[in-house]
Amino acid sequence: MPSSSSATTDSTRMLEGLLPMLGLRGFAPLYSFVGNWLGIDPGMMLTVLGILWAAQKIGQQLYSLCRLIITSYLMSSIHVASTDDIYLHLMKWLATQPRMTNSRSLTVETSSKTAWEDDEDASKVARDRSGKYLNFSNQEARAPPSFVPAMGRHTFWWQGQLFTLHRKQESVFDDGAASGATTFRDKEDLVISCLWRSPEPIKKLLQHAKDQYYKDHQARTLVKRPYPHTMRRFARNAWQIVANRPVRDMRTVVLDSRQKVQILADLNEYLHPSTPRWYANRGIPLRRGYLFHGPPGTGKTSLSFALAGVFGLDIHVISLLEPTLTEEDLSSLLGSLPRRCIVLLEDIDTAGLKRPENDLERNKQASRRPDDAEDKDGRENKDSNKEGAAPDTSPAPSDWKVSDLARALKTDAAADDKKQGISLSGLLNAIDGVASHEGRVLIMTTNAPEALDEALIRPGRVDLQVAFGNATTKQAEELFLRMYESDEKVAALLKEAGSQESKSNGAASKPPAAAAAAAAAAAATKMNGHAEKLSASSKLALSNGLGDLKDKTAADDADEREEEEEEVEPLLDDHQLVQVAKEFAAKIPDGQFSPAEIQGFLLKRKKHPLRAVREAGNWVEALVRQKESHSKVLEVQ
Repeated sequence: MPSSSSATTDSTRMLEGLLPMLGLRGFAPLYSFVGNWLGIDPGMMLTVLGILWAAQKIGQQLYSLCRLIITSYLMSSIHVASTDDIYLHLMKWLATQPRMTNSRSLTVETSSKTAWEDDEDASKVARDRSGKYLNFSNQEARAPPSFVPAMGRHTFWWQGQLFTLHRKQESVFDDGAASGATTFRDKEDLVISCLWRSPEPIKKLLQHAKDQYYKDHQARTLVKRPYPHTMRRFARNAWQIVANRPVRDMRTVVLDSRQKVQILADLNEYLHPSTPRWYANRGIPLRRGYLFHGPPGTGKTSLSFALAGVFGLDIHVISLLEPTLTEEDLSSLLGSLPRRCIVLLEDIDTAGLKRPENDLERNKQASRRPDDAEDKDGRENKDSNKEGAAPDTSPAPSDWKVSDLARALKTDAAADDKKQGISLSGLLNAIDGVASHEGRVLIMTTNAPEALDEALIRPGRVDLQVAFGNATTKQAEELFLRMYESDEKVAALLKEAGSQESKSNGAASKPPAAAAAAAAAAAATKMNGHAEKLSASSKLALSNGLGDLKDKTAADDADEREEEEEEVEPLLDDHQLVQVAKEFAAKIPDGQFSPAEIQGFLLKRKKHPLRAVREAGNWVEALVRQKESHSKVLEVQ
């Protein structure tokens, strides 16, 4: 026993002498305590610790090697960038998975519904103190938050397969900012992996997430706009979803039925799968352009939404008045469009697109010498009168004053501002150039078609022009029927239209002309058949049923009318509704009021059809006086 104690003491002393040499002087008391008081050989302890440290390092190396072998040869992974649409699809699907929402590492997001996704029961909505009006002060408090996986690694099961999700974010150096300064931006990346040599399970997962996202897409119309200028370069397709609206039925568009049939047939034939080969064999660019022109409020934009709903296309809206939109951006945006879509250019006449020859001519006139101006004054005035332009009244350089100089500088500044943005040549090259996108449907709307340049609306760029006008008496009757028909009848008509659409999809192998004719006939039947059926079936029953309603309406006094405004009128049956619609349409002047004006009048009385008929006469007289006096103040609303 003394020999072992002395050996331990010698070993401790030897280590105490080596520790200062190794720079570990602070550990000397510890070794002395371990060797002298506990009777443990420090050398043996260091040997055990060294073995454990070496084993841990070897274990890490083996783990890294095994992980490398498994990930390289036994696992597959797919990267998803945050700028791609599939990222939104996947994150929305992950937010609904119980395994992910119950994870211990989550990111909370405020969830908000759009106006069309709000499915609250009206009986559950709070009211104000009087109990008469609705109150939505706590609607955000009732909205549950949404939980998505946080940054890091996560695991989840789907269809018996274990998946690994790695959500990571890193800062990327960006030297192409709009301001010219070098900045950093955050880039997020999702990596989905599974223990399988083939990425087929991940592909099925991504397809499932995409299908769930677009589950109700057949009843929706997506509206997209370009990303902000600073984000356009980083997005894959540079388009962001700004609205997700229910499809608009073609019945709701106030337009002549023959024009509807013509547009539907033309667009159906253009979108047919066999059309690209037909165009290619004849060397014709695969493009289709439409110009919707007419007064404001006549349904130009409404028809665009209805066409998108009928054919299941997304709408891509571009504003040519955006200051940061350049011709290069416009070409890039049009180049990133999907195969089939609608490109909407609203109020194209307000973009100020003119030929540069006009500016050159004005510059030549301004740079002429005074004597030339005097000699050619009569000829210039005559030419300008022929062209419809005002004569040049600018003073001679010798007669210029400070006010004239300020006016000239202001004109030059305005001309410079107008030169910024999209030019007519840039727009024409983007929509009809050599590198322009094919397969899209271009729709341009304008209130003043005469202000557009001839090159913009020539055949090949605008293939069909649709004129919109004020509502006729027949269209006013259709507006009234559409406003006050029951929701059950609307749902039945939409269901019937959906069944007819599914049948037409089954016959998609027809030639383009035959398919277009079938779609046009179905559309015409759906739009006109309902009103004609009601008119034919109501001839016998209206004479008895409506007489009492007329007498009662004429006998109502002021108190009864006030009570009627507060209470909801009972819904009229089909026979009564047709007769009331005819009475309303008879009070509307033919071709003087836009459909938007008539619809606005009816919306203020959306639950009172009899009151709408009763007050239509006063409203028409007041609106006619307003239009004649060019006033903007409404006397009767």
